[in-house]
Formats: sequence, C-alpha cells, structure tokens
Amino acid sequence: MRLFDWVFFKWSRKSLGDGFFLLLLVGVTVVVTSIYVSSERTFYWWDYAGYNNATVELVKSFRESPDKALRAVIESLAKEKNLLISLPLVPFLLWFGDSRLSYILSVSLIYVLPFRLLLGAISAKLIPFDSRLVFWSTVAISLLIPMSWIPTLRGYLDTGGCVFLALAILVYLHDIKLKYWWQILLIGGSLAMAILFRRHFAYSAIAFFGAAIFQYLIEFILTYKSRQSQAIFLLLISGVKLGLIAATSLAVLMLVAGDFTRSALTVDYRNLYLAWSLSVPDILTRYASFYGLGTWLLVVIGFSAGMMTGILVGEAVVFVGIFGVLSLIEWLLVLRYGYLHYTIHVTPIALLGLSAFFWTTWLTLQGKVRYLMLGVAGLYLTVNAVLGLIPLKFDFSAPFVASFGPLVRSDYGEVVKLVEFLRKIAPNQEPIYIAGASNSFNANILKQANRKLNPPEGWWKLNTLGRPLIDSRDTYPLPELLMSQYVVVATPFQQVLLSDEQVLRPGEQDVVKVVYDAFTQNWEISRDFELLPEQFQLENGVLVRVYRRMRPSAIGTAIKTLHAMQQQIGEKPGTQLDWISLNQSVYTSPNYSVTKEAHNLYHIVTHPIKNSQQIDTSFLYLGSLSAKNTILGQLNLPNKQCQGVFLRLTLWNNQGKLINSSETVYNSTALPKLNLLVEGKNPNYLLLEVLSTNKQDLTNQCQLEINNLAISTQKS
Repeated sequence: MRLFDWVFFKWSRKSLGDGFFLLLLVGVTVVVTSIYVSSERTFYWWDYAGYNNATVELVKSFRESPDKALRAVIESLAKEKNLLISLPLVPFLLWFGDSRLSYILSVSLIYVLPFRLLLGAISAKLIPFDSRLVFWSTVAISLLIPMSWIPTLRGYLDTGGCVFLALAILVYLHDIKLKYWWQILLIGGSLAMAILFRRHFAYSAIAFFGAAIFQYLIEFILTYKSRQSQAIFLLLISGVKLGLIAATSLAVLMLVAGDFTRSALTVDYRNLYLAWSLSVPDILTRYASFYGLGTWLLVVIGFSAGMMTGILVGEAVVFVGIFGVLSLIEWLLVLRYGYLHYTIHVTPIALLGLSAFFWTTWLTLQGKVRYLMLGVAGLYLTVNAVLGLIPLKFDFSAPFVASFGPLVRSDYGEVVKLVEFLRKIAPNQEPIYIAGASNSFNANILKQANRKLNPPEGWWKLNTLGRPLIDSRDTYPLPELLMSQYVVVATPFQQVLLSDEQVLRPGEQDVVKVVYDAFTQNWEISRDFELLPEQFQLENGVLVRVYRRMRPSAIGTAIKTLHAMQQQIGEKPGTQLDWISLNQSVYTSPNYSVTKEAHNLYHIVTHPIKNSQQIDTSFLYLGSLSAKNTILGQLNLPNKQCQGVFLRLTLWNNQGKLINSSETVYNSTALPKLNLLVEGKNPNYLLLEVLSTNKQDLTNQCQLEINNLAISTQKS
C-alpha cells in the first residue's frame, strides 16, 4: 500500500507540475497576444485581412445556418484556399465574438500552442536526458523566438498545418522501423491534413519522404557489407511502408478534396508564384532579419556541438537533421518565398537547434563556464524576443531580429477621410481604380478600412479595384481603367519594396505603374478625367489625388493607351490572352468573357455587366496580323427570341487610327459558321464588336457565343 501511495504521489506531483506549466503557457499566450493586438491601430490588408475575413464570414454563416455553413466549407475544398482550416476556430469565435483579438487568440490557442507542445515532444526524442525537462524547456525557448508569434499576430492560420506535420514527425519517431500499422495510417493522414489546411505543406511532405528515404538508404549502406540479404529485405520493406504512407495521404486527399488534388497535380506552382520568389541573397538577408544572426549562430553551435559531443545521436536525430536540411534547401534555395508565414517551415529547425545548444551546454560544461554560456545565450534570446515584438525606430537587425511590432498607422484619421470621401462621390458602387499597390497604400487597405468603418450591410459598396497587381500573374489593366469612373493616384508611386513584410521580387508591378504614369505623364486617356480639388496627405509623404471621369474613352484612345502599356511593360503579363474584352465587368475575374481552348482557339461570350444596362461586346485581338485577316468560328444565340446580331470587324494601328472595317449580320436562322475577311495595310490590332441588328447596344436577350474562334492571316 505504501508503494502504491508513493507511486501515486510521484505521479500526482508530475501531473500537477505539467498542469501548472500548461496553464502558465496558456496565460503567457493570452497576455502577449492581447497586449500586442490591442496596441494595433491600422487597417489590415491582403493576407493580413483575408484569412481573418474568411473565418469571420464562416462564423456568421454558422450563426445564420449551420447547414449552409458546412456546405460552404465542403464547396471550398475544391479551391486553392479552403475553409477547412477555419473550421476548428468557429466554436471559439461563436463563444467569444469575432473581433480581431478573438480571432488571433483562437489561432494562438488552438493551433500555435499545440504546435509548441509537439515540438517539445520531438525535442525530447532527440536529447537523451530527462524527457519532461527537455520537453518544457523547449516549449519555453519557443516563446523567445519572435517568428513563433509574428505570423499568427499578423493574421495567418498556417500553423494549423504545422500541427499535423509535427504530429506526423512525432509518430514517425515513435518507431522509425514503422512496426505498427497505426503509424502508417496516422502519418499518411496527418500529412494529407497538413496539405489540405494549406497547400504549401506539400513541400514539407516532400521533405518528410525525402528524409525517410535518405535515412533508409544510409541504414542500407551501413548494413549491406555484413548482411547483404537482410539489408536488401529491410530496404524493400521500408520502401513498401513509405509507399503505403504516400498512398494513404493521396487517398485522404482524393477523398476529401478530389478536385483540388487533381488540379494541384497539374498546375505549375513554381511559375505561378514566380513573382514571390526572391533572389538567394535577398531571401538569406531576409531570414537573417527574421531571426537575428545571433540566433542562427546559436543554432549552428547547438547542432554541431551536440553531434560532436554525442549528445545528439540516434536514428531520430538523423531523420530530423535530414528533414531540416531538405526544408532549408526548399525554402531558402529553391522556392525563396519571403512572406512571414513561410517561416513556420524554418522556425522548428531554429527551435530544435537552440534546445540542442542549451542542453549540450548543460550536459558537457561545468561550473562558471556553463552558467556564463547559458546566461549570455538566455539574455540574448530574451532581448531578441523583446526587440522583435515591440515597435522600434532604430535598426538592430544585424545581430538581432528586425522589429515586427504592432501595426500602427500615423495617418489613420486621414485614411478615414479618404474612404468617406470615396463613399460620398461613388455611392452606387462606381468603379474606383487605385493606381498604387504598396504595403501602406493599396485598394485592399481602402476596402478593409471601409469594412471596419461601416456596417456589415454596407461595407462592400466601396468598389476599389486592386487588380491587375503583378506582371507575371495578371493582365493588362486596360479593361479596368476603361470601366472606372474614378482613379485614385498616390505620389510618389506606391509599390511593394524588398523591405516590406508582404514582399514581391523587384520589377513585378509594371501593370500598376502604367496607370500611375498615364495620369502623372498626361497620357491621352487621362484627359477623359478631371482632377478633383480634394487631396489627402498620408504617412511617409504620400499625397493622394482623385480623378473623376468626364466622358467615355474613345476606341482610338483605348488602343493608343494599350500600345503604350505594351511598350512600357514589355513581356506580356502572365495570364494575358490574345483576346481582351474592352468593356468587361469589373466584378468578374480577368478573362471572364474570353477563354482559351485547345489548339490556340478561343471561346467568347457577351456577358451582361453588373450594375449596368450594357453587355461586354467589344473584343480586341492582340496577336499577329497581316494585310488580309479572316476571322473564323461557330456562332450561337442561346436565346431564340433574339432577332439577330450585327458583327463589325475593324483594323487599327498602334496610334489608335482606324484602317479598315468589315461587317456582317447573324441570326438564328443563318448558318452558324463565321467566316469574315477584313483587309488593311500594317494593322496592329483587330477589334470585334457585337451589336444589335440596328447597330445599337445589345440587350440581355441577345447574348452571343462564339466557339472555336481563330484568326487566319495571310500576306497580300
């Protein structure tokens, strides 16, 4: 009985201790998060607002109709960014409200806190000492790494994927031989869930399988000379088990999000996200500032000293080491994405290296030297954490982390005045083109400011246009400019800089710059607008002016503007097609009315324009032309009540001068085949216009489809 009492007492003491540390961890998380978020006074933008908004909208849907909300989650699984990662946060936000603070706290407690605990458990697998001490010390060290806080404090949800990735690693380290069938299922399912939460964890899955393969190959090489047949057999068995893990992951992905998975396997994400890929020197400099050079020095010392002294040994260390190296290669040498949330792939490596440093120092050194080393390192990490989380006017980012303090706008009131002015002059959702896109001034900031300042039912009425934004991803900004009733110009030109948190590689915003230049250099199209007297002075010396459209821009002006855009931008924007709709609705995605099909053929549809009586009926061809050009295709009028349409082809030069035209009439009783010739000398553009038979604007009744559209050119 006494033995039972002693064991129970010892177990109770451990449980109480663990409970105390867990409660302390929760308290620190809540206090730091609350102070940080409450200190902010800004309007969030782009990623910093997007995840928060999506989660809040999901919470509102659950309040109105849980069934409808769940259907929305299921439907989102086919998209690049789904709502699955927001789902675990819903109960917290339903209970505590959907404020910014509640949202950040929900991410911190539901995702970040378990992630810290899992990293502590992984560290305990690597360091052969008292597992509880190693566990809690690693968790404590994680609190001193600013990048374990900052992505979440900026509004990112991505740590949710880290939880599943860390779980997969921990389960693998439980028995690297994978003797238990449940390991295969749990690892495969966890990797799949990480990818489902955020697509970029597919790279972590690649690093996981790569590390396991390398580890099995190393074991095979070491045992092959003495036990050849056994080595081959074990390698085959290990390969089969890894194959089963991969099959489990793929099965879960296909079962939960089949459309997304099939799309992800065919999309070239490397080229799609080229604009976010920085140069190697830039990304290395950036990651030095994310953690501080002193932190990386401690990490390198920790890993190297740990292995040299034998503190870090064993199969677990080999796997984690290879996984860490592959992850660093992926994110710092191959992908090179500079956004803050990608640091979650690197922070675990830094944390385990710091833990290795502290425990190697403790276990190998004695006396004053031990305490001096630990004291200096602990003081550095504490100062580093404080510097990273508070706003600073001085730059200590060489040895220390850069400052990522609470976001505070000194021009908050002036932004409010600008938003209210835009709401006043454009009360009916008139399109407002924002000719600037930096981290301090862009269309999304104005939209989010309006969302914050106005009731839920009215925030969306401010129709600021924020795309095209990126050369390698977007299109020429001509359609948006032609449809805009107002243009907002900020001087000097507002663009994303390498020093910004949400960063692009240099030279990716010419599609924004051309509109800025059109108004600051007095292009012909700018004369269709008048400058309003109101001005707004924003922070960092930014002056905002507003232009109001006086008249529609003529076709010749539009074409001349497009030619100037092409000359300045150079290489065609990433998703720009050979056909462009000149009066496409600003409420639709680019290329909404024009789609490219197989064999360089096109499909065009005349869609109604939202909040307008018009239909997008003018389509400009940007491809190569000759003296004789024949337009070919199959016509279709879905509504048989339409009496017919009038098609006009015109050739233009790059100065907006009309060269020649050709026209035809089509109705539902005529042959559906389109074959129309237009000739002219030295044409640069071909314009296709679809009108009613009396040459007036179309109505919704006469929607036209053109299938297999092609241009046949021949020299005269």
